[in-house]
Amino acid sequence: MKALVFGEKLEQAAGLTSYIAAKLKPAETYTAVVGEPAEQDVQALGRAGADKIVSLPGSILVEGPAQTAAVLSEAVKEFGADLLAVYASKTGIEAAARAARRLNAAYASEAITLELVDGGVQVSRLVLGGGFLSTVMLKTRPCVVSLKTLEEGGVYSKNPSVVKYSPNVEAPKLELVEMVKPEASRVELEKADVIVAVGRGFKKKEDLAMAEELARLLGGEVGCSRPISGDLKWLSEERHIGLSGKRVRPKLYIALGISGQVQHLVGMRDSRTVIAVNTDANAPMSTESDYFFVADIYKILPPAIQRLREKLGR
Repeated sequence: MKALVFGEKLEQAAGLTSYIAAKLKPAETYTAVVGEPAEQDVQALGRAGADKIVSLPGSILVEGPAQTAAVLSEAVKEFGADLLAVYASKTGIEAAARAARRLNAAYASEAITLELVDGGVQVSRLVLGGGFLSTVMLKTRPCVVSLKTLEEGGVYSKNPSVVKYSPNVEAPKLELVEMVKPEASRVELEKADVIVAVGRGFKKKEDLAMAEELARLLGGEVGCSRPISGDLKWLSEERHIGLSGKRVRPKLYIALGISGQVQHLVGMRDSRTVIAVNTDANAPMSTESDYFFVADIYKILPPAIQRLREKLGR
């Protein structure tokens, strides 16, 4: 088997190359990168397991996922790859899907594992909001997979050659009608050790001040479920935790007035310790929490905040 691996950034390409080389042990691993790699980058990719490095024109990212897909599809044909593995960034997921269509190939999106089984590529991926694990067998050659893993495999001592590849291929053009920049924010929920998350249990926007004060006392950040940011617009999308928002893994996650639908649980289930407060004893969050309080947030938060102020002297 020959594998062609692509990542927009060097660390993505190297991490994915290492994973593919360790899991599939392909006869040859081609790693496609954007632009001409520096010598230290070539060495890094060699240690990751790349046999050859394919240098793609830097313009493909500017021209968008459609052009990236077109170039990758031609590269698969040119180098005879049996597998195209793309790092599952936002651009990568779209480019991989488009490439699969151009190649008429089987495709698995956002896989979390893959292995060779009976001559096919078997992948595992989360489905139904992350609540279930699906196993898919890809039997076409070539096949296409997007993965979001930087898991390192072995360390190799390869000295890959660099091949410049710039096919004369065009993709369907898209017209940019308007660009709306997101609200400027410095929120980095993924790096927070403590997150206080708010849901529909809060009756009005002004009441979120209680959660903000609790987060301040604990040195944390405020996050929210989809209705708070998407429907009510009480908080910015940067604070949305869930399937279509941020995926976090803090040391402490406090869920206030969040029932715990699967779309939200996908974004926080890797938290180390979860404390939840909800008036519904049967809320799904109860099974995901280390400590679950059946209580009214309006009755439990004010005294809790007061006790913390006294304890911390703030």
